[in-house]
Amino acid sequence: MLMDSAASNYNSVRYSALACNFECEEDTIENKMTETEGKRYTVSSQLRIKPTSEDDYMEYTCQAKHKALQPDRPMQTKVQLSVLYPPGEPHIEGFTAGEVLRRGQNVELICRSRGGNPPAQLIWYKNDVQVRMAYRTTDRLSENVYSFVAEEGDNKARLRCEANNIMISAPLKTEITLSVLFAPTQVTISGASEARTGDVVSLQCQTAPSNPPAEIKWSVSGHHVKNTTSRTIENPDGGWITISNISVPVEANKRSLVVICHGLNMQLTENVIATHTVNVLRKYMQP
Repeated sequence: MLMDSAASNYNSVRYSALACNFECEEDTIENKMTETEGKRYTVSSQLRIKPTSEDDYMEYTCQAKHKALQPDRPMQTKVQLSVLYPPGEPHIEGFTAGEVLRRGQNVELICRSRGGNPPAQLIWYKNDVQVRMAYRTTDRLSENVYSFVAEEGDNKARLRCEANNIMISAPLKTEITLSVLFAPTQVTISGASEARTGDVVSLQCQTAPSNPPAEIKWSVSGHHVKNTTSRTIENPDGGWITISNISVPVEANKRSLVVICHGLNMQLTENVIATHTVNVLRKYMQP
């Protein structure tokens, strides 16, 4: 700040800052007074600081006091600093490590990054594909809310939130991996639909993908089939497929066999069934 005055009336020019520490080595104040024509003087004060993120929004005031001015009304001017600095590390709320979701569950994940000037730009990615970039800022807090309904395809999905601004060369990242439980949507029975008395009918039941793997239970003509075996294979798109085979003898005096396959996800207690009928061909004697 510059001030002209008579030399005999010169008092002082000084800087002040709200909540700012001038004791640190990086901050210096240099005052200078030069004489101009007519025995008038120009007084200048130069403040040198090394700003940090804590100086963002800091207001500095330069005051000039003079005997010709009222003591409680010095001349002054103010300036507010805007300090550019990197954002804080992003973090995700609404999900904890090891948490398990269920198919059909409404999920809301919030990515937040505090600090940074300009405020952080936050972007959500799912399996490296951008899914949401709309974010909002309040003061120096950035927030991006990603809402979705959990589906079986979200099992093992990688969700990543990135924070970026002009003060960093590469975005800051945080990532979670989802675990979604889901029961099979159906079971399918394959095998012969006709047989003769004395035949042994081979049938196979296969579930749609399930997480965890579904169990298969059989019943034939109302009787539970014991000691069955099954195997599971991992589905490339997520979950496991369960397959079970049984062999059913066709007894005499049976007109049909009604076979039921149950696919049960024990952790979700959800059950799907399929029914298959084997018609028994009867032999007719020639008259």
